[in-house]
Amino acid sequence: MLRSLFVPLACAATLAVASHAQTVPAGFLVETLVNSGLQAPHDFCFLPDGRILIANRGGAIMVYVDGLAPVTIGTVPNVEAGSERGLLSIEADPDFPNNGYFYVWYSSSADAFLKLDRYQCTGALANPSSTSLSFAAASRRAILTNMPDSAFNHNGGSARFGPDGYLYLSVGDDAVACNAQSTTSAVGCVLRMDVGVAVLGAGANTTPPTFSALDPGTNPLSANSDISQLVIAHGLRNPVRMTIDPLTGNLYIGDVGLSTREEFSEYVYPASGPLPLVNFGWPWREGTMSGGGCGGSAPAGLVGPIADVAYNPWQSVMGGPRYRNLPGGTYNFGASFEGDAFFLDYFAGEMRRIDHTGSAWGAVTVWGTGYVGTPSLRQGQDGALYFVQHPTTYATSGGFLKRIRPLGPTNSVLAISGGGQVALSGELFAQPLVARVLDPNNNPLPGGLVNFTVAGAGAILTTTNPVVADANGYAQTMAIASATTGGAATVTAATPGSQTSGTFSLFTRRLSITPAGSLLVATVTNTTTAVPAQVPLIIMASFPGTPLLPTFFGPVFTNPYVPSTLFLEDSFNHFPIVAWNTNPGQFGTPSLTKIYTVPVGVFTGQRVTFQAVGWDPVTGWFRTNVESRQF
Repeated sequence: MLRSLFVPLACAATLAVASHAQTVPAGFLVETLVNSGLQAPHDFCFLPDGRILIANRGGAIMVYVDGLAPVTIGTVPNVEAGSERGLLSIEADPDFPNNGYFYVWYSSSADAFLKLDRYQCTGALANPSSTSLSFAAASRRAILTNMPDSAFNHNGGSARFGPDGYLYLSVGDDAVACNAQSTTSAVGCVLRMDVGVAVLGAGANTTPPTFSALDPGTNPLSANSDISQLVIAHGLRNPVRMTIDPLTGNLYIGDVGLSTREEFSEYVYPASGPLPLVNFGWPWREGTMSGGGCGGSAPAGLVGPIADVAYNPWQSVMGGPRYRNLPGGTYNFGASFEGDAFFLDYFAGEMRRIDHTGSAWGAVTVWGTGYVGTPSLRQGQDGALYFVQHPTTYATSGGFLKRIRPLGPTNSVLAISGGGQVALSGELFAQPLVARVLDPNNNPLPGGLVNFTVAGAGAILTTTNPVVADANGYAQTMAIASATTGGAATVTAATPGSQTSGTFSLFTRRLSITPAGSLLVATVTNTTTAVPAQVPLIIMASFPGTPLLPTFFGPVFTNPYVPSTLFLEDSFNHFPIVAWNTNPGQFGTPSLTKIYTVPVGVFTGQRVTFQAVGWDPVTGWFRTNVESRQF
C-alpha cells in the first residue's frame, strides 16, 4: 500500500503505536466518531444521504450512522490482506438510494491480480438514520479482473466518481518502475471508466466487460483497442490515495516516492475540449527531482506536482481533497479555505494545506500533526474533513473514524410553534411541533437536518431522525401523549454540530386507576397556569352500557346524568348523595391522588370505565383519558 515493507521494518519506532492526539489550528476541533469495532480501515466513502461506508483491510464493510456504532453489512470475499495488500478502496454509486451499488478495489487471494468489482446492497437504501444495509457475495459484478499484482506493494489505489459520472481508478506500478511509462501495462496509471447499468447490466456477473465497453468514448486514447483506451494519466509510482474535486473534476493524487520526494499532483480536467493524456514522470522524475529513468531521453511534456515534500520523515503521501464550502454545510471552513487542498503522510503523521490564490497554487504550510496511520482523508457533505486512522502503521485490527470541524459559528435551531400543548393520555397532540434551521448567518437553511428527541415519559414522536427542513428551513414532527404515563415532556430539536437547540414543552393529562383489595387509588396527573393552582375535578365510574355524553370539549364516556355512573370525587359538590369522597370540595393542585374504600360487591365481576372532567380556571373545561378495569 505504501513505500515498501522494508522501510518501516528498518525503523522500529515507525511501527510503534501511533499517537492519536491530532493538532489543528485555533478555531478547529478533531472529533472521534468511532473508536472501537473497526478492523484496520483502509478507505471510506459517503452515501448520498450522509451515511458512511467503511472498507476494512480484511474485506469487511461497515456502515456508520452519526451517533451509532458501525455495523458490518457484509464481507468482500477472497481479499488477500498480507503486507500492503487488502481491501484498498471503496466508492458508492451516485445513484445508491435507487440501485444500492458500491465499488471496491482489492488484492485477490484467488489469483495474482488486483480486482475492481461492483456489489449491490439491499435494505434501507434511502434512510439516512438506518444501519439496515447488507450485501451478498453473490451480488458481485466483475469489472477489472486481471490487473497485475506480482509484488506485495505498489497496489495503488483509489476508486472515485467524478462529477462527469464516470469512475476513476488510480493504480500502482506493481514495483516495476518503467511499466508506469507504458499506457498498455495496466499499472502506474489512472483509468476512467463508464460503469453505468448500460455497460455492466443490473445484476451479478463474474465475466468482466471489455475495455471497449468500459471506455466512455472521450478518453485520450479511446481510439485504441486495449486497456490504454481507459488511461488518462500514467507515470505514477504508487498513487494510494486520490480525490476528485466535485466542482472542476480535477484529480488530486498523492504519489508515494522512492527515496527523495513525496508528491501531490493535479490532473486538470479541461473546461472544454478533449481530455489530455498526462505523464506525471515516474521513474524519470520523483517529485521535482530527477529520477533513474528507463534509458535514453526523458519523454517530453512531463507534468510536475503542485507540491512535494522531502523524504524522511515523510515516507508515504496520502492525497486529500480540494476544499469546497458546501451549500448548507454545517461545518464549512469558510471563504479563506475555498479551493485550497490538503494532503498528509501515513508515517510522518503531518497534514499540509496548499493555498490557492484564485488563479494559482500558493504557499504550502503544515496544518496539523498526529495523523500517523491515516490512509484516507475526504471532505464530508457537512463541510468537515473526515479521516480513518489505523491504531498502528500496517495494523490488521482496530482503528478510528474522525473528523475535523470548525468550532463555530454553526447552524442553529429555533422552536417556532407547538410548545405548551396539553393532550389526553394516548391521543395525538393537536398541533405539530415546528422548528426552523438557521445557517451561521441566521438565515433559513433549506434542507437542514433536524433531530427531534423527547425527554420525559409523557410523549412519543411520530417521525424518525433526521427530519429534512423544507425550502424555508422549517421541519416538523407530531407527538403522541403517552398511553401509560402522564406528566411533562420536553421535545428538543437540534441540528448536527449546533451548540444551540429549540425546545418544546408538552404535558400528558392522565387518569390512572389502581385497585388494591377493597381500596381504589385514583390519580389525576394534571397541569395549569392558574395561580393558585386549584382545579375542581369530578372522577366518575360507569358500568357497561352507559351512553357517552357529547360535550364541546370532547366525549365523556362516564355520563354523569345516567344511573349507571357513580361518582368517586366531586370537587363541585354537585352530586353529594352518590359521591364517595370523604372530603367534599377538595380540589386538584392541579393534580390529585385519592384513595377510596369500595363498598363490597359494587364492582365485582364488572368491567368498569373511569374518567374525570375538570375546570381549569384559565382554559376552562377539560376531560381526561378513559381508564377501564375488570373487577
